[in-house]
Amino acid sequence: MCVGIPRTTKGSAGLRQQNTDLLDPDALLKRPGARLMVLAPHPDDESLAAGGLIQRALRYGVQVDVVFVSDGENNPWPQRLLERRIRIGEKQRIAWGQRRRGEADVALHALGAGRVGVHRLGWPDGGVTWMLLDDTASMLAGMCGLIERARPTLLVLPDLVDRHPDHSALHVLMEMVFQKLPADAKPECLGYLLHGRSQPGVRRRAVFTLDGDERARKRVAIEAHASQTALSRGRLLRFAAETETFVAGLDSHDRAGTTLPWRPPWLLRPALALLVVDGAGGMKVPLGVRGDANLFWRDGSPAARSSRVLQPPYYVKLYCPLPSPWVFDGWGWCRFGTARA
Repeated sequence: MCVGIPRTTKGSAGLRQQNTDLLDPDALLKRPGARLMVLAPHPDDESLAAGGLIQRALRYGVQVDVVFVSDGENNPWPQRLLERRIRIGEKQRIAWGQRRRGEADVALHALGAGRVGVHRLGWPDGGVTWMLLDDTASMLAGMCGLIERARPTLLVLPDLVDRHPDHSALHVLMEMVFQKLPADAKPECLGYLLHGRSQPGVRRRAVFTLDGDERARKRVAIEAHASQTALSRGRLLRFAAETETFVAGLDSHDRAGTTLPWRPPWLLRPALALLVVDGAGGMKVPLGVRGDANLFWRDGSPAARSSRVLQPPYYVKLYCPLPSPWVFDGWGWCRFGTARA
C-alpha cells in the first residue's frame, strides 16, 4: 500500500500554473525541491527519450534517478551480428545484458550524470507484460516503494501507445501505482514514445528544447549504446534532435463502455486472446464466447467474457501467441474507465 509523500496543496491559481508548467519541462525542473526520475524499460531508452532533460536537470542541481527496468538481455539480432553466433543461450543473454549495463553507465557519464541515482530492477527483457499479469501485487508494491523512497516531482515514463510491449506494460503498471497514491503525492508525468506513432487527438504535448551542447552530449550518449546502433544507428541518432517531445500527464487514453477498439479477422481469432489487468490482478481471457459476453468487438459482436467483474480503470490488450520475429505490438493496450492521474 502506498502511503505517499505529503506535498503542499495549491489553490486555483497554483493549479493553473501547475497545468501551464506541465507543458514546459524546463519550468518543472526549476521548481524548488524538484527531483527527476526517468523510467527506462531497456538501456538506451533513457538517452533516446530524455538525454537532454537529464542534462538540464543536472545543470540546475536537480536530483536525478534513472530506473533501468531490464538489462536489455533479450536482444538477439544485434547480438548475432556483433558476436557472429546463431544460437543464443542463457549464458550469452546474461553476458549481453552485462554489456548493455556497461553501455548505459558510459552513456550516463556522457550526459554528465556522475550524481545520478541508478536503480536496476532486473526484470526480464520482453517479459514485463507477463510479470504484470502474473505478479501484479508484488510489482505494484516494488514500484510504489521506489517512488516513495526517491520522491520524484517529475516522472518521465513510456507512453501507453508505445508499440514495444515492455514500454506499454510499464506505463500500465505506473498508472496502477498512481491509483494508490494520494493526489498531493503524485509527481507530474511526461510520457515518451520511441516505437510507433502518437495517438490522434492528444493535444497536451510538452516540448523541451535542447541547446547545442546538450544536443551534442545526447548524441554521444546514444552512440555509447554501441550494441544498439550496430543495426539502427541512423534511426537512433534521429532522437538527437533539437527537441524532446512528451505527452503531458497520463489521462489521455480513456475508453467508455465495454467495446474494444479492434475487429480482428475471423480466421485469426481462434489464435488470439485478451490480456486483462486491474487492481485485483491480471488474467488471460480466451475469445470465442457466443453467449453472455461482457467485452465486445468494435462492430458490437461478442468478443469474450471475463471470469470476474473488472474494476475500472482496467486495461485490455489483444494478444497473438503465434511465433514471429516481430517483437512490437500489433494492437497494444487500451484503458477503460478513468484513472486518477
